[in-house]
Amino acid sequence: MDKEITNFINLWVGKRLESINNICEMLDIGFSDNLILHGMGLTRIFINDDLLITTIDYNSWDESESKNNDEWFNTDKYKDQIIGGIVTNITISKSNDLFLELDNGGRIECYIANAYPHYAEECEQWVLFEYNKSHSGRHLTAYNKRISF
Repeated sequence: MDKEITNFINLWVGKRLESINNICEMLDIGFSDNLILHGMGLTRIFINDDLLITTIDYNSWDESESKNNDEWFNTDKYKDQIIGGIVTNITISKSNDLFLELDNGGRIECYIANAYPHYAEECEQWVLFEYNKSHSGRHLTAYNKRISF
């Protein structure tokens, strides 16, 4: 992995998870120092090996109100157990899956959910970025088969 990417990844260690928000079928997870993770592919959150939240849960809904689904329900139910954890380890697999471990027993996994797209351009699977008002922070984006920094 490129040294610049490794240095950016290492910035996340020691950061506190401060927020979890749902945006359609995506999880928006905020960390201290304005670091953000957008999980747009298959994203899962565990506490002590208990699967609590997954973006797939968005598909379990009442078909009338977009917030009436298991993703929103479980995020509201469990976010107090997850928020506050400090990142102790962050890794990217050879297939560009992302794994964050937290000191409170939490684990966040972002998997590459698609192979090569057939009808469209590559899809963003997950993004790690530094948020600032000028939108000039660094972005590490995993697509179907590649990472862009």
